[in-house]
Amino acid sequence: MKTEITALYKCSDLHKEEWIRRSLIRRMVREWGFPRGLISVERAIGPRRYDLVCYSQEMVPLLLVECKVGPLNAAAIRQVFGYNEVLKAPFICLANAKEILTLWHERGKIVSVPFLPVFKELYDVSRRF
Repeated sequence: MKTEITALYKCSDLHKEEWIRRSLIRRMVREWGFPRGLISVERAIGPRRYDLVCYSQEMVPLLLVECKVGPLNAAAIRQVFGYNEVLKAPFICLANAKEILTLWHERGKIVSVPFLPVFKELYDVSRRF
């Protein structure tokens, strides 16, 4: 038992981020209605890699998700908006073990909510963009 606990404390940030990513995917599918077949995990965008992209039924990027071990701060927001320059997803989500932040552009401003809306809501709203 002691070695298991010690192993958890020595877990690298990469493993912690993977745990956050897997937990989020599980919640996205089970609680928020995201179709598993429309979620892409860790793919290259040029020299970088995104964590998750959820596509619409038309296979257009709907939501870009960046999982973080640390705080959801300005640097994390800049990073995910940089990824989105290529993808052009209408919604962006940042998540760590304690919080979720969903962002989008509305009337020239960045708007955010401290949760991830359900798939149907994001899809329906995206059709108005």
